Amino acid sequence: MFDIFKIIKFLKSKFTFKDLLFISLIIILFFATRLINLDKLPIFTDEGIYIHWAKVAWHDPAWRFISLTDGRQPLQTWGTIPFLKLFPNNALLGGRLFAVGTGFFALTGLFSLMFYLFGKKAAYIASFLYIFTPYFLFYDRLALMDSGINAFVIWILFLSILMIRNLTLDVALIFGITSGMAMLAKSSAQFFMGLSVLAPILLNKEKISNLSKKIINYLFLFFIGAVIAVVMYNVQRLSPFFHYIGEKNHTFIYTIPELIKEPFKSVWFNFYSIPYYILMESAFFVVIVGLAGWFMLLKNNVRLGLYLSAWTLIPYIIFCFVAKVMYPRYIIFFASLFSIYFTYYLIYISKKSQKISSIIMVLFFLSVAYFDYTILFDYKNIPLPAIDRGQYITGGSSGYGIKEVVEYARKFSYDRPVKILTEGNFGMAGDVLDTFIRPTDRITISAYWPLTEKEFIDNKYLLTSEHVLVVYAYQENIPKSSKIRFIQKFEKPENKSSIQLFELVK
Repeated sequence: MFDIFKIIKFLKSKFTFKDLLFISLIIILFFATRLINLDKLPIFTDEGIYIHWAKVAWHDPAWRFISLTDGRQPLQTWGTIPFLKLFPNNALLGGRLFAVGTGFFALTGLFSLMFYLFGKKAAYIASFLYIFTPYFLFYDRLALMDSGINAFVIWILFLSILMIRNLTLDVALIFGITSGMAMLAKSSAQFFMGLSVLAPILLNKEKISNLSKKIINYLFLFFIGAVIAVVMYNVQRLSPFFHYIGEKNHTFIYTIPELIKEPFKSVWFNFYSIPYYILMESAFFVVIVGLAGWFMLLKNNVRLGLYLSAWTLIPYIIFCFVAKVMYPRYIIFFASLFSIYFTYYLIYISKKSQKISSIIMVLFFLSVAYFDYTILFDYKNIPLPAIDRGQYITGGSSGYGIKEVVEYARKFSYDRPVKILTEGNFGMAGDVLDTFIRPTDRITISAYWPLTEKEFIDNKYLLTSEHVLVVYAYQENIPKSSKIRFIQKFEKPENKSSIQLFELVK
């Protein structure tokens, strides 16, 4: 029977007033690092798409499953809507606050998991790791679902351990609901729910009959949780676009026929790219110490070590074979696992030498200091891997200059409405521009691909009543035309790409 007073009594027995101050510090540090300059990093093209979907779904209930038109699950769309209501004049901030929320969900999951496994001190250490590790800090500040998937992975892992150790229906129900929500976030969540089948590894040696009973009971509870998750997932069948999920998945992973034909097509690239991305985005030190902690965990707690190893190695091996596309944000959950290993090593070493454990923590803070500083205050110099610098800072998918274009259009709109003709009808630049449009703005956007002289002619009639601006987001060498007048070029860092603004003239 549920009893809130028992929970309060338990918390009082475990946490002192000093602990409450410590937890308050963790919460303050988390939100301070996530909210400072949250909307300063230029918008990423995928952020523009997801925020646009949320704006459409907010204003038109018939489009609550709009993300399925591109094969994306709807949880982020739904979760972003409340933040857009709070900040209607700053949709980028609202969209990114959703990621801050999922990041806090991940932090609470990691704190709970470490407290349950290794105690209060481990929970504090892991929390500080989460707050300051660049991998988490960066993606908790972007309007993407990857921070949320990391949170769900942590909670699914934690609940699977709780379920095998307690074998209670209430945990199974929570496991199912959590897995169902994760499956409404991204398809990859199904894989992590499946890994939970391996939780019987954690069972201690007993008589075969007792062990078999526990395994059967666990699998039954897992089945109940899986049924709940699948039922929640199938809510998406209310949309006629549900089938696009499967089609979208095939753009990211190989099908079985493709694997049979070329089983090693991406193995080598993924084999070295995955560790490289994890090392780079974690600023190296967490992973290096985490490897030592992984070894010590296998040595001192074989069953837990094997279970966590399964969660580390099985995804790595499978991703090496099946992943067509590999970006660092897709594998952020590995950093959570290495945070667990790091924390275990620190707890282990502190029992032998408090001085060494203190030195390790100092080295951790030194290793992440520059990375974290650039994320918060100097985004142009964030030392991301080249693939991510291209996406978020220097390349065509970076929205550097987009906000300035909308501000320019807003000034124009004081006397007459403004129409923006933009190159790119999905993501950059149509959806990205739409992110910065306020409800009171007299600005409309027409996106084209490609944007040619024909569109200038077709929209020339608008000049009698509106200002018409033209935005090029992809072409660098714009064909000369007597129909447009150059206004400004917004060069992105490293001058590899730009946003160019023109005005349509008579």
